[in-house]
Amino acid sequence: MRRFFVFAAAAVSAVCLLSCSSRQAVTVVVENDSELPRTCETVELDFKTLASEVEELTEDNAVVLDAEGVQLPVQVYTERHGRELLIFQATVPAGGTMEYTVTAGVREPYDTLAYSRYVPERADDYAYENNLVAGRIYGPALADPRTFGPDIWLKSTDRLIIDEWYAKNDYHHNYGEGMDCYKVANTLGGGALAPYVGDRIIIGDNYAEQERICNGPVRTKAVLKYDEINVDGNLVTTVKEISLDANSRFLKTSTWFDAVSIQEIPVVLGAVMHDVVARTDGDHYIAFTEKASDSSDPERDGNISVGLVVDAAEQGVEAATMDGHAVLKAVATSGKRFDVWTGSGWSQGGIESPEAWADAVKDFAYAQAHPLKVTVK
Repeated sequence: MRRFFVFAAAAVSAVCLLSCSSRQAVTVVVENDSELPRTCETVELDFKTLASEVEELTEDNAVVLDAEGVQLPVQVYTERHGRELLIFQATVPAGGTMEYTVTAGVREPYDTLAYSRYVPERADDYAYENNLVAGRIYGPALADPRTFGPDIWLKSTDRLIIDEWYAKNDYHHNYGEGMDCYKVANTLGGGALAPYVGDRIIIGDNYAEQERICNGPVRTKAVLKYDEINVDGNLVTTVKEISLDANSRFLKTSTWFDAVSIQEIPVVLGAVMHDVVARTDGDHYIAFTEKASDSSDPERDGNISVGLVVDAAEQGVEAATMDGHAVLKAVATSGKRFDVWTGSGWSQGGIESPEAWADAVKDFAYAQAHPLKVTVK
């Protein structure tokens, strides 16, 4: 069984320095000026700009080659607001630079490593996974729990398994590739951004509407809309865009809170704690490890690790504990995007110790604060 761990898979945007003449290919220079090696980190390029520069480039024939001429998995998709992206994953040593080539060609077959779907056969779940992690977000048909937060599913395989687990309908038992032994109840589960008032988190409700934007091989993305919630007498609507890239343990969630009567909304990125064995609070991140919480035999089912990361651009972020949750306090602006990442791991699925997990979350937060620099020339 193959087990591996990748610290970061953050998306970065390219600065395009392009001439107006058409050519057979363009070179993409990816620079890592940080102290951390970056492995399988997603790079975003504007596809329409590329298509105007590279002869006969289309969504179906765009290929990306590394410096040795080896073809990499590539994906072209359209964001919900209309921008068309080409994405691939770059590996760049600390303080180093790597070059990649975008050209038209015959695309090799790639495994899909990032996948999500609406699950009407299981009370409107929206489930997601990649080669390292899996989870689900509860839908309108589920009577209990009612929550903004996700359920964590644990994997010890790099295969995509959620469809098989739903078909078997026995995912609380480990048949050798993982299980669901994480308890959500009416909490923020494995990590979600939510308003708070005083010492009380406004847990929110299950999603009301869902729309999938894309599936792998590199990224899966979906938009979830929520009904209004009452935040200290103010009605607030919520839209979440979830995005999971291959080779990453971290789900990115971009959240928009909209309120008519208030501009600033106190929020927490929080995850519920159960039987915690270790916790580390850092700059814009929290990492903790706990025993399996939805299990009759926690020792057998191992430790679950949870990571919370808030965008480094957010000011005044403070780690705390509230309503039984590990939280990062911040302030959201009505109508403005707020980016967070929630990660998970398992002692039987590649996370060797609480210390290793704390280091991994720290490195991921560092990577988000030091994005790769991408130039198309």
